[in-house]
Amino acid sequence: MAKSKCKHCESRRETGEGIKTPLGFFCNHDHAIKYGLDNKERGRKKLIAKRKQEKQASAKVDREKTAQRKKELLTRTQWFNKLQSLVNQYVTKVRDVNKPCCTCGTTNPNIKYDAGHFFTRAARPDIRFELTNLAIQCSVKCNQHGSGMRKEYAEFIVNTYGHELLDWLTDESQHKSLKEQYPHWSDIEKEILRYRKLLRDSGIKPIA
Repeated sequence: MAKSKCKHCESRRETGEGIKTPLGFFCNHDHAIKYGLDNKERGRKKLIAKRKQEKQASAKVDREKTAQRKKELLTRTQWFNKLQSLVNQYVTKVRDVNKPCCTCGTTNPNIKYDAGHFFTRAARPDIRFELTNLAIQCSVKCNQHGSGMRKEYAEFIVNTYGHELLDWLTDESQHKSLKEQYPHWSDIEKEILRYRKLLRDSGIKPIA
C-alpha cells in the first residue's frame, strides 16, 4: 500500500491510516491542526519581516533624498572648505608627515604644524588645492607670525621642485579658475572622496 509523509512530523505511514487536507497529508487531526497553526504563524512572521524590509527600504530612500538635498544646499564656499580641510590633512599627516617645516626647518614635535600655502587662498584661489603650492609649516612662528615666510618658502620651492615650478605657480595664465576646475558641486565632491580614500588608505581618519 502506498505511503505518505506527514507534513507536521515528517514520518511516513500508509496513506489510508492518515488524513488528507488541502495543506497535505497528516498522521492525524492533531498534526493537521498544529501544522495549520504553525503555518499561520510562519505566514505572520513573513508578513512582519516583509513589512520591516519595506519600511527599512523606504527609510533608506528618505535618508538618501535628505542627504542629496543637504548636498545641493551647500554653497561652493562650504564645499571648498571641506576639500581644503582634507587637502591640508593629507599634506600634514601623509605626504609631509615627520618632515621639517618648509621655511625654518624645525622638527619640534611639541608644536602645531599647518599646511602652509606659498600663494595664499585669498591671493590665488585658483591654486589653493595645488599640492606644490602647499607644504608643512610650523603654525605660529612661520605661518602666522612670519606671514608665511615668503622668501624662505620661495627658496624651498626652488630647491624642491626647481625654478620652473615657481615660475609656473606665479604665472596666473597657466591655471584655470576654480569655476573651470570644478564646474559643479559634484566635481568638488569627487575630489573630496578621492582625498578621503587617500587618507583612509594611509590609516588616517578624514576630518571632513
